[in-house]
Amino acid sequence: MKKTLFILVTAVAVALLAGCEQERMPEPNAATCAPDAFQAALNEMRSEANRAAFTEECRAFQKAKQMRHWEFKPSPKDDY
Repeated sequence: MKKTLFILVTAVAVALLAGCEQERMPEPNAATCAPDAFQAALNEMRSEANRAAFTEECRAFQKAKQMRHWEFKPSPKDDY
């Protein structure tokens, strides 16, 4: 009797916890933070917390990308 009850409780617990997989957030990079891919990734996420975290990480990625991008601008000629 106890063994049957244990097996039943275990089976019910496994069935209930089977759908509790944690949603994975895509890694922020140039491909996933591009406008089209960004919207697609946001639409796939169910958790509002994951959406907010992904949005913030993409903003940080874009900001870091802008800081690394520079263009050489020569100094103006001096007239001494």
